[in-house]
Amino acid sequence: MSEKNTPEKTVSAREGRDRVVELVFNTAQQLDVTGWWPRNGSAGAQECTPESSHGREDATASYSYDRWAPRGTDHIGDAKRVAEYWESLGMSVRTVNPTTHPTVFAEGGPVLRAEFDTYASDESYSIGATAPCSPGDAFTLNEEDSAERDQGKVLPGDEGLVLQEEPPH
Repeated sequence: MSEKNTPEKTVSAREGRDRVVELVFNTAQQLDVTGWWPRNGSAGAQECTPESSHGREDATASYSYDRWAPRGTDHIGDAKRVAEYWESLGMSVRTVNPTTHPTVFAEGGPVLRAEFDTYASDESYSIGATAPCSPGDAFTLNEEDSAERDQGKVLPGDEGLVLQEEPPH
């Protein structure tokens, strides 16, 4: 793990998942925009350090999550609100294209990094966040999450998912 991805106190992968979901939801609440939905599905774990490189016990993973909504009408004001909110959480914030189609990037605070894009595809807004790398194997974490969902549990970030039944074979 690089020093940049190692927080002062390592959080568990699931704590990281909960934090990115919470940040995305709380950020969306700062905006007068409705219709937010998890375009890319539920919060999912990705490998940071593959288990194959050092063995499963040394594997690290990081959850990420995003939500999308129809594009608002006050791009510049919305970007400023998001930037101010993230700064209030202790995040280091920068805005690109501040006078046309702002995108706000942030690092630190409750997550590793976050992004708010006022000019996402399909005339949308998007908010996404990524947790710091934590001990755990991404494949195993995702399998365990799927097993919990199969038992009817709603995990953080599942809100708004459109679940489709498997077609009969």
